[in-house]
Amino acid sequence: MRIPLYIDFNGKKVVIIGGGGVGTTRAKKFIEAGAEVVVYSLKFSEDLVRLSNEGKVKLVSVDIEKINFEEILRNAQVVVVAIGDKSYNEKIVEVARRYKTLVNLANDAEKTEVVVPFEGGRNGIRFAVTTEGKSGVVARKVKEAFQKVLEEDEEILYFLNAMEYLKKYMKSREVPVNLRMKLYYVVSSDEKFRKLVKEQKVEEARKYVEDLVGDYMSGKKELNVETLEF
Repeated sequence: MRIPLYIDFNGKKVVIIGGGGVGTTRAKKFIEAGAEVVVYSLKFSEDLVRLSNEGKVKLVSVDIEKINFEEILRNAQVVVVAIGDKSYNEKIVEVARRYKTLVNLANDAEKTEVVVPFEGGRNGIRFAVTTEGKSGVVARKVKEAFQKVLEEDEEILYFLNAMEYLKKYMKSREVPVNLRMKLYYVVSSDEKFRKLVKEQKVEEARKYVEDLVGDYMSGKKELNVETLEF
């Protein structure tokens, strides 16, 4: 069972074995995340050479048979295997486990530890989709469907902004965390609040949120905890 996580890769080391199309795609993704990326291969794509010239990636020209896996994985957080030959997978996984390095087997979706998903998002909302190797075509189709929802449903973005304001406001008022968790559900399901958000009445929605929080804090309104789900 793999766990979906969003991880800050800024400053972390990523080793990629293979300088072709897949290796290039993986390298770009980790470079964008701020990782220190090193690619080992006999041949490199034009994009990788360009990125190397820009100082964004280190390229090491070497035959895989001559790679010292112990040396290159000792301080790496992730290793990506992006070559067609699977005969080295077992050895790489074995060494990686000793150094607690996570393995992305781009050539074996069933045995990989790390899955690199299709990503999308808009204005602070992010999502990732994978079929864990069953079909990249289907994963891409699902991603496009999710993206379409974000692009077409503006209310979601207004709702996000309103809830973000609610979170910051309650923290600034030092609302106890247990009460805060309950109020998220109460406020987000409040009909008047949802109506103001839908009508894009941002300031009115914020004022209404502040009044609601004040009423619950002062005891003017009581929480029906039995109807809340956590």
